[in-house]
Amino acid sequence: MNYQNSKVQLLDIIMETRKDINKEKELTPLNVLKDEIEASKRSNSKSNGIFSENNIKSFRKSLDHDYNVAVICEFKTSSPSMGDISNSSLEDALKVFEQSGASAISIITEEKYFKGSIDNLRSACNMTKLPIIRKDFIIHEYQIYQAKLAGATGILLINGIYPDLEEGISTCGELGIDALVECRNREDIISALKAGADFLGINNRNFQNFRVDLKTTEKLAGYVPPEVILVSESGVHDTNDALKLSKYGVDALLVGTSIMGASGKNGMLNTATSIIKTLKGARVVRNAS
Repeated sequence: MNYQNSKVQLLDIIMETRKDINKEKELTPLNVLKDEIEASKRSNSKSNGIFSENNIKSFRKSLDHDYNVAVICEFKTSSPSMGDISNSSLEDALKVFEQSGASAISIITEEKYFKGSIDNLRSACNMTKLPIIRKDFIIHEYQIYQAKLAGATGILLINGIYPDLEEGISTCGELGIDALVECRNREDIISALKAGADFLGINNRNFQNFRVDLKTTEKLAGYVPPEVILVSESGVHDTNDALKLSKYGVDALLVGTSIMGASGKNGMLNTATSIIKTLKGARVVRNAS
């Protein structure tokens, strides 16, 4: 996520997230969410709905290509540092993502600083067959259950922000959601693997000074075993950046601002298509150190 040149600090966002969760839990307690999920499983299994086993869209598996580096397109309309990025509707953006050949979609749900919403996630899951990940500052299991109920098949857990990573990964597994564990250094990767993660993200953005450095992926990719799906996040501005990251042995790239910030629907489509076409046949087998 993007904070460069912003007065907003990570702690501010976490505090706001905690307040929001407390309010939501008062309105709809966690046990109610759990009951709704169980009820949906029973009814949907009979009608082949979003919770039926025949209709599960694995987020992680959608990124595991033999030769291509997969692309996760992100619906992102605003950030603390850039302000408004796009006025594209969710429907138009999803059509662009589908037409361009995206492997999966990321929906930001943080409301105050990124102008996202759980409603966007829910709507997106009903509007596209592509697997969708909830991207937010996940600090409580309540948010994982929310994501499941909305129809997401993936969720971002940031190492060092989610309080008990092993427990979070376990909860995701029980719910049939893939946990993408975001790491920022070697220590994060080691602890994530010990916690049972098989799906890692490397954020090229430094949380202390909020600068982007694609070499972060280059430095850390070698610590990720080849059987673990690796996503490089942040900093892909064009095809050159995409190609550079592909050479580090990543399995997928998460791309948001460069696509959403393009001019109009055609501009978004051209940008997304160019990046995705560039990555065809670009997958490099990663050797863990």
